[in-house]
Amino acid sequence: MRSCHWSRRGTLALITAITLVWTALGCAQPPAPPTPAPTQAPKAAATEAQKTAPAKEAKPEAKEAKPAKEAAKEEKKLVKMKVAYSAPAVMQAPLWVAKEKGLFEKYGLDVEIPYIASAPTIVQSMVSGELNLFQGGGGPVISANLEGADLAIIGVTTNVLLFYLYSRPEITRVEDLRGKAMAVDRMGTVADFAARFALRKYGLEPERDVTLLQAGNPPERMAALMSGGVQGAVISIPTTLQAKKLGLRELVDITALGIPYIQTTITGRRQYLTNNRETVANFMKAFVEAIAVAKKDKEFTMKVVGKYTDTTDKEVLEEGYEVFVPKVLPRAPYPTLEGVKTELSQLERTNPKAKDARPESFVDSSFVKELDDSGFIKKLYE
Repeated sequence: MRSCHWSRRGTLALITAITLVWTALGCAQPPAPPTPAPTQAPKAAATEAQKTAPAKEAKPEAKEAKPAKEAAKEEKKLVKMKVAYSAPAVMQAPLWVAKEKGLFEKYGLDVEIPYIASAPTIVQSMVSGELNLFQGGGGPVISANLEGADLAIIGVTTNVLLFYLYSRPEITRVEDLRGKAMAVDRMGTVADFAARFALRKYGLEPERDVTLLQAGNPPERMAALMSGGVQGAVISIPTTLQAKKLGLRELVDITALGIPYIQTTITGRRQYLTNNRETVANFMKAFVEAIAVAKKDKEFTMKVVGKYTDTTDKEVLEEGYEVFVPKVLPRAPYPTLEGVKTELSQLERTNPKAKDARPESFVDSSFVKELDDSGFIKKLYE
């Protein structure tokens, strides 16, 4: 495989310009977590009347009122959880909505949601018990289990490949990419898999008919397209918005192909899931209710996504919301065996253990099923 380099003047400037949009939805270095506003109010000074009233009539000084969330934690004895997320992107919205809407407290939980960008670090933290759950890609989960970890995917936000194949304006059909070059981020990633799948869908064999080049992050892939270093590239939201503005052509909406894939999951250690079943069940109640909130309250959801992705660009937020929430985010977030099979088929090329692995060994759908069977999810939409 080869790395893609370009020497045209202006490529650096183009990368910088595109990065501004891409960074807005959190595909670059994440912003520091929002600093919570102070909630402790100072004691009010005693009134003159209180100071001079007879002792027998004086009332004990009222205890200072505690913030609502702190009071709720003490009253309900909220169970603490630590649930990381792997990318500041719109696919993570349900976790953020649950946090900002107070749904975790509603179901008896005090949930910390740190951002951890590195998939290996997340998996290591999961295996060591530092994290209770995490929201992120299913690929690292399956890879870890093939090497002896005991993780289980209990829910998803994205059950399909959420990517798009864009080309230069002169390319009007996928078949026109024959003999040309196409950019992915790096080999072996989800984007690489999406590119290969899309090409084969239209009768082209990757590497033989179309050269795949490692071009880095979305802004760099866009720069490669604009400079002519490649004729096609796989990108995702919100980079698609910039691609349209630059006059690039959408060849394939890979998302619309409905390729089963566990792109964004909720995952935990089986031991933790077994020993803390009630806690995890309450987490999933908050999670599926957050999905309902996201689907019903667009403005609130975009505001939350803007907070966690550090953007106020309405156009970027609209693009992310409309592509993901109504079309991709499932009401009942079952992890699909078909999505696991897709990932295993990808891993077979580099890990022979994937060939004989059973897809059902990587998931635990019981939490979502209980909420579904009980009518809990249905009631959220009545």
